[in-house]
Amino acid sequence: MLRRTILSTSLLAPLSVFASVEAPVQGQDYTVLPTPVQTQNSKKIEVLTFFGYFCPHCYSYEKVISPWAEKLPDDVSYQLIPVAWNENFNHFSTAFYALEATKQIKPYHLKLFDAVIKQGKEFTNINQIADYLASEGMNKKDFLKAANSFTVKMKTDRAMKTWLAYGIDGTPANAVNGKFITAPHMVGTREGAIKVIEKLIEQERKNRK
Repeated sequence: MLRRTILSTSLLAPLSVFASVEAPVQGQDYTVLPTPVQTQNSKKIEVLTFFGYFCPHCYSYEKVISPWAEKLPDDVSYQLIPVAWNENFNHFSTAFYALEATKQIKPYHLKLFDAVIKQGKEFTNINQIADYLASEGMNKKDFLKAANSFTVKMKTDRAMKTWLAYGIDGTPANAVNGKFITAPHMVGTREGAIKVIEKLIEQERKNRK
């Protein structure tokens, strides 16, 4: 689900149609939040990626932004934030944080994406996800223990509060340092969105000097 109203066709448009990512345009390539959102670590520049396992464009974006995020400098923190538009999607957020809690993001985060997007599997509850991940080698008991833990419930609740605070109404999307929102559909390409993020990081870094 790209947005609650679909506008994914912009992702297919040539970059020349959009403002140059070398000089991102406020209101077009990114927006400024009217009220900044408090970040988790004020000592670092925070980058968030909002995603859903049910979102095909999030699946494609993950393959681009994840390798980029692994190379970020020490003054930048990066987090994935699962989005659940309603309670019917909550188990996907729970699954993500259960994988995080068991230190099994790799390889099962992408395996779950593959199952939903490429294989077309429909998971209506956390137990179905647990069964699938177990078939892929995950320890089902450990996964469900984490999924039912207070820590994972707290993180799942926090994720919802976070994307609501940022006013996210579509995925994938990014937030930079509690102040800015950008997204592939705003810029025109996935790679272009990352370039805008880099420019906003540079801007925040300069403001700290």
